[in-house]
Amino acid sequence: MRTAFVKSLGSALMLTAAILAPANAAAQMPHGIAATVNEDIITTYDLRQRVLFNLMASGAKPDEATLNRMQLQALRALVDEQIQMQEAGKFDLTVSDAEVERSVERLARGNDMTVAEITAQMSSVGINLNTLRDQVRAEVAWQRIVSGRYGSRIRISDTQIDETINRLSANVNKPSYLVSEIFIEATPDIGGMDGATEGAMAMIQQVQKGAPFTALARQFSSSATSAQGGDMGWVREGELRAEVNTAITKMEKGSISAPIAVPGGVYVVALRDKRQSTSETVYKLEQIRVSAETPDAVNAAKAALESLQISLKSCDAVEDAIEDIEGAETADMGEVKSSEVSDEILSVLSTTDVNALSAPMELTGGVMSLMVCDRRVQGSGIPTRQEVEDRLIDQQLAQSSKRYLRDLRRAATIETR
Repeated sequence: MRTAFVKSLGSALMLTAAILAPANAAAQMPHGIAATVNEDIITTYDLRQRVLFNLMASGAKPDEATLNRMQLQALRALVDEQIQMQEAGKFDLTVSDAEVERSVERLARGNDMTVAEITAQMSSVGINLNTLRDQVRAEVAWQRIVSGRYGSRIRISDTQIDETINRLSANVNKPSYLVSEIFIEATPDIGGMDGATEGAMAMIQQVQKGAPFTALARQFSSSATSAQGGDMGWVREGELRAEVNTAITKMEKGSISAPIAVPGGVYVVALRDKRQSTSETVYKLEQIRVSAETPDAVNAAKAALESLQISLKSCDAVEDAIEDIEGAETADMGEVKSSEVSDEILSVLSTTDVNALSAPMELTGGVMSLMVCDRRVQGSGIPTRQEVEDRLIDQQLAQSSKRYLRDLRRAATIETR
């Protein structure tokens, strides 16, 4: 469908023309200065074009107050793009016209259109295709800068991957949600948290009026998922930050949340689908049990197993490791499914890494620890270790990009008119 570019243009664009000045008249009137970024200029024509494009891309039908807010967001985006292109100039980085055209073609295909159709649609409401080309050029350049500057520095450790898989394992039998997000950052230029909340409410109102959530996310979300239309994919209960997790567990399929305030901004999330997980974690375990009848013996056994937690690094070394512990014996438990153990044991296993020994647990007549020799999560929608690593890399790159742009913005001389 062509919703993202075609839906409900008429009344929104007429309102834009009335407030910002008619698009067709723009070519006949002198262009004022909307902002300067260091020594570069953003004209009022640039700003009008971007607001019109955002309206067309989102299918929004805003009132005057919402349109003014969109104008602020458009101006901030233009400022950021100027900063990004200035940084590209420092590195002599150029994005060829051919690369830009390929990106525009991909965007067109994603909206079930051709470039010619997009060009005609934009032209019909007074938008020059260069408005889209300029945005794409800045995006491509910035991605290269961030990747080149930070990509080689990011290292995802096995421990980080294990911690993520542990968290997934702990939630393996909980529901999964197909979620999209819009994040409005609480920046000073939009009025902090109050402005972010107003912006989130505006997003909700636009969706209720028929604007596509994906198009709004692409144009207005500050999240790293904006390039994918806010698509977060399938996430398990407990995997997202607490405020968002609480919201989605109470939502119905196909619904959109109220504004969700978090430190630094406000989320709006859409719940596209929900399913009960049929997957589970399978552990390969080795048990170490130490007989102990008296309180002193129990304490001694715990101390011995706690010492093994530090020194024991492989299941192959278990037999040798317990030789000097009185009353200790091992048992190969083979493969054990998460559904086959108690919640108490599962809580211990989910926080124990592979080739690591769990904390000691008291039993009748002794103390036990479990050695996790292997762990795999089986079922639908379970990421591999490589997929987990890729996700963590993307998250760190997104955080680095945000910090980098924030620092450049603070160092820049920006004047708005």
